[in-house]
Amino acid sequence: MPETTDGAFLCAGSPESATVILPTRQRNALRLLLNKPSISPQEVAALDARVIERAPGIGRKSLELIDDWLRAHGYRLAGLPARHVNRRQERRQRKVEEAIDLLRVSGYEVRRVR
Repeated sequence: MPETTDGAFLCAGSPESATVILPTRQRNALRLLLNKPSISPQEVAALDARVIERAPGIGRKSLELIDDWLRAHGYRLAGLPARHVNRRQERRQRKVEEAIDLLRVSGYEVRRVR
């Protein structure tokens, strides 16, 4: 697998993306965490997501980018929390379901039309 001079790994991907490169911010944070000038997907995949998350400059979006990069190389990031859930959508859905339940208890027939 070819490696650039700054440690970014390139790989042949799907037709829509010819190369997969880990962004500089995430690459530098992982280098700092591993205390190495160059990193490989194998080394990063060996770490838990909670360990990586504690590195300076790594947040939820960075974890998602790192996981996508690892997937392109055939690895998965262990301990990765579920993708971000839209709280507003959950709350809205719960309120609709409560309203439907109230209507049914009150004697109305509720049908879903789609």
